[in-house]
Amino acid sequence: MSDILLHRGARWDLVAREEPSRGNPDHRRELVIHPGSVVILPLLDDDRVVLIRNERVSAGRALIELPAGTRNPSELPYDCALRELTEETGYRCEALTPLTRFFIAPGVTDEEMHVFVAKGLSPGPQRLEDDERITVLLASWSECLAMIQRGQIEDAKSVAALLHYVTFVRSR
Repeated sequence: MSDILLHRGARWDLVAREEPSRGNPDHRRELVIHPGSVVILPLLDDDRVVLIRNERVSAGRALIELPAGTRNPSELPYDCALRELTEETGYRCEALTPLTRFFIAPGVTDEEMHVFVAKGLSPGPQRLEDDERITVLLASWSECLAMIQRGQIEDAKSVAALLHYVTFVRSR
């Protein structure tokens, strides 16, 4: 198995990986090599969820999401989650607990996303990066689930984190 660098990006690389397959000894696949990412499920004391409306260039429109971000080189997922929560929402938390982790699109990338639940939130100013256009939204659990059902929350990481929490944690 060998990688050929096709593009070095600011946050990820595109490589061609050559490895044998059943029918082709020189099978080549393009992959995104990614440092990993986090998504945060911020919960207010009144049981509302902190969401964001994020202008996404790739989607050509704003998406309703949970706050999330890419890890910096050698940054631990926990530290990234604390940083991204404050940057994108302005909130700080007293408790940040791992919830789950998953591969975001294993047919295309090695990106592993870590999900955290943030509680004990206190508001503050956002610290957006220059290219980010994000507004904060607050929603009840019934509103979140209705938005998923209506296709208003269509971001996979947010759907996965919200449904994982409501199915395996909140319902207990």
